[in-house]
Amino acid sequence: MNENNQQISTSPHIPINNFKNNTEYQPDSTIIKMILKKSNGNVVLFAFDKEQGLIEHAASSDAFVFIIEGEIEFTISGEKYLLKEGDTFTLPAKVPHSLYALKQTKMFLIIISD
Repeated sequence: MNENNQQISTSPHIPINNFKNNTEYQPDSTIIKMILKKSNGNVVLFAFDKEQGLIEHAASSDAFVFIIEGEIEFTISGEKYLLKEGDTFTLPAKVPHSLYALKQTKMFLIIISD
């Protein structure tokens, strides 16, 4: 039931997922799950254990980042940004960036290809 006491469908044709609750962290690791892969982009779920991250790199396509839970530091073109649950931003293609999880953090990366 939703907040208006209406039944929510659980049709097998449209699977409902709760990645915040259904994705486990692994000690001292980063979990990467491809959720959706299409010719024009991908949806990727990351689950970073505390003090895990990614070294500096640049992607060939634009990306939209959504922090599901946690706290993570992004360094984008040398400038640091602290992101928390619910924060989003768009990262342009070819911009160097790295990230470091200050707490266990889950995030979606939605990659948009031309």
